Amino acid sequence: MDVTTPEHDDAESPDAAPLDLTPREVAPRRSSSRRRWGGLIALIVVVGGLGFVLFEGLNNATVYFYNVDEAVAKRDELGTSRFRIQGNVVPGTVEDSGSTMEFDLKYRDAVLHVAHRGDVPDLFKPSIPVVLEGTFAEDGREYRSDRMLLRHDSSYDEKHQDRKRQAEQDADPAADTP
Repeated sequence: MDVTTPEHDDAESPDAAPLDLTPREVAPRRSSSRRRWGGLIALIVVVGGLGFVLFEGLNNATVYFYNVDEAVAKRDELGTSRFRIQGNVVPGTVEDSGSTMEFDLKYRDAVLHVAHRGDVPDLFKPSIPVVLEGTFAEDGREYRSDRMLLRHDSSYDEKHQDRKRQAEQDADPAADTP
């Protein structure tokens, strides 16, 4: 193959087309700013959603726990914030109206009226220790719960022997008679 034939001429040959090297103006793209704003809005929505989920998760994880006597003493301070309360169901005070179960809860010398709406465990009965989750009513005279727990695992019993001992004393109705 002969390299001197016209089809293999380089750009410097006299019969080659001239190359236009003049600078050109490029119009700015307007769609890139729309994409930028759309991406920024999407990022804000995602970060806001994650922040909300994180806040709710941490808020639910910080439900405080009090005995009845502690909660009654801090009634004004607690207001209508959500917390857990522990005590014994006072015998003779349980009234089940179907949608609400009302009873008194006692720990040490403090007694508090409870209105519970929600599932009641099968093992629920008077004289047993319960843990309730809810809030004080607006007037602070009643505790309104929507979650009831009955059992403590062995690690709770080991860690809180004084509470367990006090709960057992409160559960014995004969201990209240003089």
